[in-house]
Amino acid sequence: MVKRVVRKSKKTGNFLEAFFSVKKSKGLSPIITTVLLIVLTISIIAIIFLWFRGMVEEGVTKFGENIKLVCDKVNFDASYSSGMLNIVNNGDVPIFRVNIKISQDGNYQTKDIKEFSSGSGWPTVGLAQGGTFSGELGSEIGSAKGISILPVLIGTSSKGKKTFVCAGQYGKEITV
Repeated sequence: MVKRVVRKSKKTGNFLEAFFSVKKSKGLSPIITTVLLIVLTISIIAIIFLWFRGMVEEGVTKFGENIKLVCDKVNFDASYSSGMLNIVNNGDVPIFRVNIKISQDGNYQTKDIKEFSSGSGWPTVGLAQGGTFSGELGSEIGSAKGISILPVLIGTSSKGKKTFVCAGQYGKEITV
């Protein structure tokens, strides 16, 4: 049999007060809590800043306007016949490069024109107005069902020159 000892509070003689009494312990000093709050606030601000910085795009311009708007002005023709890809720039906007999106059995693969063996013939400064390019791609695209030619423009940003791939609606779809 276990004997239970119940003590009375020394001050009041109350059993409940003795049972629920909490020892008074020292807390953190006001200086330490202030420093901890400042560090926590700075950490939260840094996390929010990095998060927003990742969401905001850097502005790239060409001819003094947003490069996305310049994509509307790109005008080119592309054709593919007997393994030869032909591209003609009919517009006023120079095309720095093109990306070739190869569709094969439901899968897509996108390559820069320079990644193809015939891509070495692509002009270094791109296709200016009236510029043309012809290159043999037959063996490198294999049994593709179709290809899309996506123009790549070069613009300026606060960090210097930057390339920009125009979205799919500005490209040319070619059935192989």
